Amino acid sequence: MGELLVVSRSMCSWQVTRPGSYSKQIDREEFKKVMGLMRAQNRQGAGLRDGRRFGLKVAEPVENGGLLEYFFGKDGRTCLQHERFVQFLRDLHDEILQLEFAHYDYRSCGTISAKDFALSLVASADIRHISKLLDRVDEVSNEPQIRDIRITFEEFKSFAEIRRQLQYLSLAIFSYGKVNGVLTRKDFQRASSQVCGISITNYLVDITFHVFEANRDGNLSSDEFVRVLQGRETASRIAREPGLKGLMSCCANCAKKYSSAKRLL
Repeated sequence: MGELLVVSRSMCSWQVTRPGSYSKQIDREEFKKVMGLMRAQNRQGAGLRDGRRFGLKVAEPVENGGLLEYFFGKDGRTCLQHERFVQFLRDLHDEILQLEFAHYDYRSCGTISAKDFALSLVASADIRHISKLLDRVDEVSNEPQIRDIRITFEEFKSFAEIRRQLQYLSLAIFSYGKVNGVLTRKDFQRASSQVCGISITNYLVDITFHVFEANRDGNLSSDEFVRVLQGRETASRIAREPGLKGLMSCCANCAKKYSSAKRLL
């Protein structure tokens, strides 16, 4: 698993180490260098945060991972096309989601319970807050409006996509909160649709609000929601570009999405 996370991080390094290059392919030696750099970065960045350990320990040489032969052929002469690599990451993401879903769907019903979905929401919460969140998860079984809900894989996958776009969603919900003071279920669904391009069902919203509705007033606790989902993504997110280049890139991405966020105000 650690090897696969290094591969996902290498995608950003590919773009950073080839500034000004419009080539959409990379050769075996370039890829090995990127892998080596990312592994070194992971070793240096390993540490403790919020009671959890981050950073990967990868002891095997790059050549022993099987990825070089898969991407570049046995003779190492095939170049890796950018689109093929991107599709590999997408397929990998889907496979990981299917494994997680199967963990909860241990009876192979094709759906998971509302409580199991709630557990998946808080799985990587800060250890300092996990107890109260688990208490809210346990309360799901006693709530007649949501206890019998069954979540499909497609619904599970749509919420995972929201996590991947959390940077943009959080910009929208916090901007909306500053103007209106609260964030209702309809507001949350509209933000997901307009900013992330994802439609989420009422079932998902009801369970999410139950877990992150701190004051039991029908409104989402935005701070807690974003904090927990950020923790979930920290261990698997793609490394960002360093330094000034990374700052400018981040600002540019936010600017592209800001026009969509403004429609919520």
